[in-house]
Formats: sequence, C-alpha cells, structure tokens
Amino acid sequence: MEKENGLQYKFLLIISTAYLAVDINIQGVLALMPFIREEFVLSSSRAGLYSTFHFLLATAVAVFSGRIVDKIGSKKGLVVGTGVLGILMLLQSRSPNFTLILALALLSGLFFSIITPSLNKAVMQRTTPENRATSMGVMQMGGGIGGFTGAVFLPFLAEKIGWRNAVSFSALIAILVGIFIFIFYKEKGAAGGEEAADSKNDLNFKDSILKLFQNKDLLLVCLFGLILGFNSGAIPAHYTLYLTQDLPLSRTSAGFAFGLLQIGGIMGRPLWGWLNDKFLNGSRSRGLVIVGISLTLVMLYYFRIMSALELPLYLIYLSSLILGFVSLGWMGLYFTTVIELASEKLAGIGTGLSLVFIRFGVLLSPPLFGLLADLSNSYQLSWLGMALITGFFTLVFGFIYRDKFAEV
Repeated sequence: MEKENGLQYKFLLIISTAYLAVDINIQGVLALMPFIREEFVLSSSRAGLYSTFHFLLATAVAVFSGRIVDKIGSKKGLVVGTGVLGILMLLQSRSPNFTLILALALLSGLFFSIITPSLNKAVMQRTTPENRATSMGVMQMGGGIGGFTGAVFLPFLAEKIGWRNAVSFSALIAILVGIFIFIFYKEKGAAGGEEAADSKNDLNFKDSILKLFQNKDLLLVCLFGLILGFNSGAIPAHYTLYLTQDLPLSRTSAGFAFGLLQIGGIMGRPLWGWLNDKFLNGSRSRGLVIVGISLTLVMLYYFRIMSALELPLYLIYLSSLILGFVSLGWMGLYFTTVIELASEKLAGIGTGLSLVFIRFGVLLSPPLFGLLADLSNSYQLSWLGMALITGFFTLVFGFIYRDKFAEV
C-alpha cells in the first residue's frame, strides 16, 4: 500500500472518533466515581477496582486481539469494538449493584482490547516515519477529547439526571460512533489483491510471537510501558477521589479538574510526538526517557506541594493540566515506538504485546494506589510511591539505552 506524505487530517479525524467514544465512557465513569461510591458505599480501594476489572480481560487477550486485527483489518475491529462496548456500558448504567458493574466492566475490556491495535495498524499503514509520531498523537487526541468531555459533562449531567442516565447517554454515543465508522472509514487495500497476497505469507501465531520476543528493543520498550501503565491507571482512577478527600474540592470542581487532566492529555499526545519528530531526530527512546523524568518530577510536586499546602483553585487546575500532559500524553509517542520496532505486518500483534505490559500496570496500580491512601488516610504516600517507582525504572531504561539513542 502506498503511503502518503503529510498529515492526513480527514483520515485521522474519522478513526479518532473511536477513541473519543471509548474515553467518553471509560474516563466519564471514573469522573462519576464519587456518585457511584456514594450510592454503593465504597472504600477507596474498592472504588479503584473498576479500572482493574475493565482492564483485566483486556490484558489477558491483548496479544490475541492484536492477531485478530492483523487478520480482519482495522475497520472491522473498530466497528465491533466500539459498538459492543457501547452496549455493555448501557447495561452497566442499569446495574442494581456494584458487583454486576464490575462483571460488565470485565466483559467490556474484551471489546476495548480490539480498538487500540486497530487504530495503530491503520496509522502504520497510511503514514511515513517522518510524521508518524505526530500522526499517532493527532489520532489519539480523540481519546483526550472524549476523556475531557466525559469528565466535565457527565458529572454535570449526573447532578441533573443521575449518574445512571449520564452513562446511558455516553453509551449511546459509542454505538452511534460504531455506525459512523462503518459508513465513512474506507480501509485502503481491504478488498484488493494486495491484502490477500499478504495474508498467504503471514506468519502463524506462534512464529509471530517468537519473532517479537526475539526483538530485545521491543521487549525493553514494553517493560517501560508497564511503568507508564502504572501512572495512566492509578491517576485517572483516583484523581477525583484525591481532590474531594485530601484538598478537599466539591464534586463538580473535582470533575472540572479531572477534565483539565484530560485536556493536558489532549495537548500532550500530538506535542510529545511533534517534539520527537522535529527536535529529537526521531529518537523514540530519548523521548520516552524525557517523559519518565517529567512524570517523576510532577508526582514529587504532588507529594510535597499539592498535598501539603493549601493552594488556590487556579493552581490546582493548572497542576491538573500539567499532570495530564505527562501522565496521559505519552501514548502517541509510545505506540509509534512499538509499531516501528514490530514492523507493519506485525503492527497489530506487536501493539497487543505492548498492551499486555501497559494494562498489567493499569490493573495493579489503582488498588495499590488506593490501598496506600486507605492505610495513611491520605493520598500523599501514594504520590511518593509512584514517583519513586517511575524514577527508578526511567533511570534503568535510560542507562540501557544510553549508547543507542540515535538508533531507537
């Protein structure tokens, strides 16, 4: 397939709606957690289980989902993943207890797992290396916009009509987006002889996995993704709880701050990629080290300053924006690194492998982050622990790559 130079805004806009729909629901539910926690009388650690259950099955099947996407193509993966996720979110909004919500969150993760490999494969097929990280970041802006919309609008809607109706509304958006992608996304090569010829030469699943595991650079990047997953799992899952418990902010103000967290992620996704493409000579590993150092410093700020001092509201909002930039903005740069190391033919399964590590971090971090908060009656220790873990692994990653920054 011939790749086009420059940013393909129409193509990126269409496929980014999948992330928009998914994050309206996932991040929106996290922003609604104070409402859900109040109805079901939940502890911080139990409330944090929602993210864990959502990503549990998604983690277990990530590699298989990537393989499926390599076989069926990105369009089918996006339509099925987005549409069915919307239906499952609709069922969550009508659930009579939190246990059933967790069970449905577990199942929704199965279909969520198809979406990221589908999007990454689509970008890999249509872009050149010179603008790939930027394109990936632009595409992933859909997730940030969706997360912001869910974080700001759903709590406001929940105050008016209840959290259940708010989730029903966001679920309907996901279903409609699945229909939109089915109609407007034209997958190049989906019906041509080129794809059929490629499929005959595809490695089987076992050989594909073995080839990826022989790629030491890819495995090291995947391990670093574990730490990035720790951050992107714990912070959104507990941020509104932290703001309402430790500072304390009202639920509406906390929801707005959570929205600014998402805006920071929106800004970070294209900007981290653009900075890497333009100023780091495409050195993905150097860019990831800078992300890790930035994360460590911001979390130390939350531990030492945000949690200890009574800051004015505008500084809390500004801090939320910066936290989102570093904790949620790395995804475009990270997945560009993964798919380039995995190759175009194995982009789907390579993405799936990396997601196993990321989602394992997402699975572990919310209950651990909440447990530290429950034990100390404050999130201050949680921020310190996350900063120390992130800083240590960033130093190890940078030390290993110190002589290879120009190559990877």
